[in-house]
Amino acid sequence: MEALLAAAASPLPPPLEELVPDPTLLEAIPEDLPRLLALLPRADLYLQDEVEVALHPTLTRVWSRKGRRGQRLVEAPGTNRKRYGFGLADWRDGWLDWELADGRRAAPFCAQLRRAVARSAARGRIALVLLDNLSIHTPAGSRLLRALLEELGERLVLVYTPAYDPDANRIEWLWRSLRRAVTHAHQHATLAPLLADADAWARDMPPAQVLSQIGSPFADRHQDPQSLTHAA
Repeated sequence: MEALLAAAASPLPPPLEELVPDPTLLEAIPEDLPRLLALLPRADLYLQDEVEVALHPTLTRVWSRKGRRGQRLVEAPGTNRKRYGFGLADWRDGWLDWELADGRRAAPFCAQLRRAVARSAARGRIALVLLDNLSIHTPAGSRLLRALLEELGERLVLVYTPAYDPDANRIEWLWRSLRRAVTHAHQHATLAPLLADADAWARDMPPAQVLSQIGSPFADRHQDPQSLTHAA
């Protein structure tokens, strides 16, 4: 996964030996890596994942004085209502597609893939999407996705991160920014304004900031804020 991300930093991917400098690791590389590297010059590389936007504040740590009287009181809503954000970011230029849905379902996921493929096709490219092994992300787990892959053919290529390795998908790093800016320690009593905050966060984040949050090698390059797409 890291070799693929690193290769995308160059218009022409470097030789595999440069991407994996430790020769002892060459025997352990995935069989499909050479094919994926060959696709990069004509592919947009996207990172995709979902994030929970829940009414219960997601506190990570609060410093308090020792003893019961020094403990802070944190107000929490009684019913933990939630929705899910579907995010897809271009690893090279920071274009971001965002949509809120009632659950982690195949329909909004496939709709997001369609938007990515349409964007890439308009640029004369294919869509190469990195994602995890959630059932709705796999042809084996989703009949809707199977049909989509059959329809789109070579215009869409899905690449899966190793199981049980969430940090392998760099868009997880972007969700840390969402939690800091929106969901950690919010004070909304209802879900609607929290969702509005999440939408505003996605809409107003310029591409350069998206890249800086996901650690792209292009993070220090100036980006046009108008190139950010918000889909809700």
